[in-house]
Amino acid sequence: MTDLVSGAIDLHVHCGPEGIPRRYDPVSLAAHLGESPLDSAVMKSHVINTSNWAEIAHRATGVHLYGSIVLNHYVGGINPMAVRGALGPSHDGDPYLKVVWLPTVHANSHVSAYKEKGETYDIPPEWSGGIVSPLAIPIDDVEPIDLQAPAVRGPLDEVLQLIAQYGLTLATGHVGRDEVFSVVEQATDRGIERIVITHPTIHPPGLAVADLELLAGMGAFIELCYIGLTHGDNAAAMTDLINRIGASRIVLSTDLGQLHTVPPAEGLALFATELVDSGVSPNDVRMALYDNPRWLLSLSK
Repeated sequence: MTDLVSGAIDLHVHCGPEGIPRRYDPVSLAAHLGESPLDSAVMKSHVINTSNWAEIAHRATGVHLYGSIVLNHYVGGINPMAVRGALGPSHDGDPYLKVVWLPTVHANSHVSAYKEKGETYDIPPEWSGGIVSPLAIPIDDVEPIDLQAPAVRGPLDEVLQLIAQYGLTLATGHVGRDEVFSVVEQATDRGIERIVITHPTIHPPGLAVADLELLAGMGAFIELCYIGLTHGDNAAAMTDLINRIGASRIVLSTDLGQLHTVPPAEGLALFATELVDSGVSPNDVRMALYDNPRWLLSLSK
């Protein structure tokens, strides 16, 4: 399956240091990718902008990683100035920042879901090796970010304007179903073409297949993650979804980078193998691993 992942880009890799233990820092992640068939990855942190890391890793290793920002409270929530600040690092005039994620751990739907699970902190101790991270606060003290709240609408519109202006990718994070549909409609109205529905089969947001068909019809890409196979998803269900929606609207990523998971390159290769064995055509897997991520990052093939 090396040919399938050759030159692929993983749009969803967790990286540190961020107060949550991670397998890689930016330089070691770049070194891993440089030794693998993969071409690059987008680094994700729940806590900070990673475009600065991308520039450092590129200088240190020659491997061109890409940055993102997640609009949790750590960066001021739905904060257009944080997005603008993340646009600073660039290479030959092209910003390392490529993806703007809507809230994850501080999204209203995420906080509600984790309260239902009985979690007591916004950063579960499970994520931090069984200890309470210095980042964590009691989940009851979190002010959930609701994209439909009146106070958020103005800043969200400014964020969407920046995404449209700089050709960035909007990823929906852990926001809920109604917020997903609302923001996709707002984004498309503003001319944003690059939209990814973040691991929608994992709760949150836990969207139905019918929802995903509608969102793909609105122009969004549906992200399927290798880590979903450990969160209740299975390759057969993913195969059915790919065949129903069409590979032209699917991106395959890993959502890896945790301490005790396989390296992203290995995870992406395993993912590709499982999907092909389950009935997805190699050409469709290749499109979702190579062609679609490149388009979403505004890269030439």
